[in-house]
Amino acid sequence: MLDIRDLTVGFGGDALVIADVDLSVEAGQRLLVCGAAGSGKSTLLNVVAGIIPGLVAAPAFAGSVMFRGRPMAELARDELFSAIASLAQNAEDQLWDLNVEDLIAFPLENRGVAKAAIRDRLQALLTEMELGALRGRRVLTLSGGERRMVAIAAALAAPPDLLVLDEPTTGLDPAARRRLVRLIERLAGQVPALVVSEQDPAALETVADRVALLSKGRLSEVRPAADLMPLRAPWIEAGILPPRRQSVPRKGFPTGGSLLAVDRIRTELRRADGRAVLEDVGFELKAGETVGLIGRNGAGKTTLFQSILGLSKIREGSISIAGEKADGWTPARRARQIAYLPQNMRRILFNMTLTEEVAFAMTAKTGTPDADVAGRARDMLSGYGLGALSEANPFSLSARQQALLGLACAEAAAVRVAILDEPLLARDIEGRRMLDRFLDAMLSAGNAVMLISHDLELIDDVASRTLILEDGRIAFDGATRNGWTSRAFRELGWPAPYADGRGEAA
Repeated sequence: MLDIRDLTVGFGGDALVIADVDLSVEAGQRLLVCGAAGSGKSTLLNVVAGIIPGLVAAPAFAGSVMFRGRPMAELARDELFSAIASLAQNAEDQLWDLNVEDLIAFPLENRGVAKAAIRDRLQALLTEMELGALRGRRVLTLSGGERRMVAIAAALAAPPDLLVLDEPTTGLDPAARRRLVRLIERLAGQVPALVVSEQDPAALETVADRVALLSKGRLSEVRPAADLMPLRAPWIEAGILPPRRQSVPRKGFPTGGSLLAVDRIRTELRRADGRAVLEDVGFELKAGETVGLIGRNGAGKTTLFQSILGLSKIREGSISIAGEKADGWTPARRARQIAYLPQNMRRILFNMTLTEEVAFAMTAKTGTPDADVAGRARDMLSGYGLGALSEANPFSLSARQQALLGLACAEAAAVRVAILDEPLLARDIEGRRMLDRFLDAMLSAGNAVMLISHDLELIDDVASRTLILEDGRIAFDGATRNGWTSRAFRELGWPAPYADGRGEAA
C-alpha cells in the first residue's frame, strides 16, 4: 500500500530531520513507530500522510514515496486525503470552533455523503467512543483530552484506507485510552492499514503487530511487536524508557511551609447540568513537595489551574499564595509566584528569541535584554540543552524543545510554585533527565511543583503526594502509593501503575 525509499527530509541548517529511511506498509498491518521526542516521528508521519510535501514544503526533500503503486506527489489532494486520514500530535491544529457533532460530520459532508448516512455514522461514533455526553458542546470549550477524542472521531468519520495517528494517547486518561484501543481493534475490518507514533509503546501494545524505532532521524528495521516489547536494550538505544520497567522513585526533599492553599473554592463556570465545575475544592502545596493531580478527562483539572492563576473566576472560597490571600491579585501578580507550563507551549510563547523568552521570565520586560540578563538567560538555556538555539525563534522549535524552554523559563523566573500540565518529557530518557533536573532545582530551593498528568507511572515515580479530582471535588489527598489502593482510584476503574509488577528483560 505504502512504499518509502531513501527518504531524506530537512528544514534548513546542517542537520536532517529524516535520513535515508526505507519503510513499507502493507494492507492489514498495524505499525507502531516509537522514538524519543525530537527523533523525527512527526516529520515521518507527515510524509506518510501526504502532508509533507503536499501541504508543507521541506527545503530538503528527497526519496520515493509511493501509495498504491503511484507516486504520492502525483495524486490529487481530494483523492489523497480521502484515502489517508491523519491526526496531528497537536490535535488543536485540526479543530475549529464548531459543536462536536458538526466537527465530526464535516469530513462526511465534504464528501457529499447523504444526510441520513451522516446521522447514522455520527451516532455510531459517538456511541463507540462514549462521547454522547459532549453532544451540543462547542469543541473549544472541551478539556484537552476530550478535544483529542473528538478529533480522532472526525478522522475516523469516513473510514480511510490508511489511518495515521501521531501520539494519539497524549492527554487521554487511562479509560479514554482503552476506548481508543478498543475502537482501533474494531476498525481492523474497516481501515486496511494503520501507522501510529508514540513515546509510550505500552499504550498501544495490543493494537500494533509491527514496531519500528526511530532515533536521530534513522529508522530501525520493522520487527514483530511481540519480539520487541519484552526487550530493554533496543529501547534504551533509541532513547526511550522500555515498556517493561520497574518503578524508580525519586529522592525526597524536606517539606516546609505552605506555598499554595486552595480553600473550599466553588467556580462560577458550570457544567451542562448546572453544577459548578469545581465544588468545595481544597488542598495545600508545601515547600519541597511534588504533588500529582489526576482525574478523568473533563473532571475539572483545567478549571482548577485556571482558578489558581486567576484566569477563571471563583464564586466561593479563597486562594492563598506563600501565606498571603491572593483573591484580589491580578493574573500578572500571581504569575510572578506561580509558573504554568501547558502541554502546548505555543499558547504562551511570544518573544522573538529563546533568550528573550527566558529574559522575560526573569524581568517581565520585552525586547532586547541587557548584557547581564541575556548572559544569565543563555546559561539557563544551556542547562536545558538549548544553548545552541539561544537566538532561534521559539516557534521554530520542536514540541520537545518548546517544553524544555518552558522549564528553563520557569526556573529562571524563580517562582514558588510550578504547574506542569502533561509534560512531553516523561517517556524519552533525555527528556526525563531534564524534567528531573527541573524538579531538583525547584525542590532544593524550597519551592513546590504540581504535576497534572494521565501518565500514572510518571506520577508514581516523581510525586510524593497525589490528588484525585473527581466530579468537581478532591476525592483523595494523600501519599501517592496509598492513592492506588484508595476507594477514589478504584472508582476511576483505571489500572494502577506497575500493577503487573513487570520487570525488565535483557
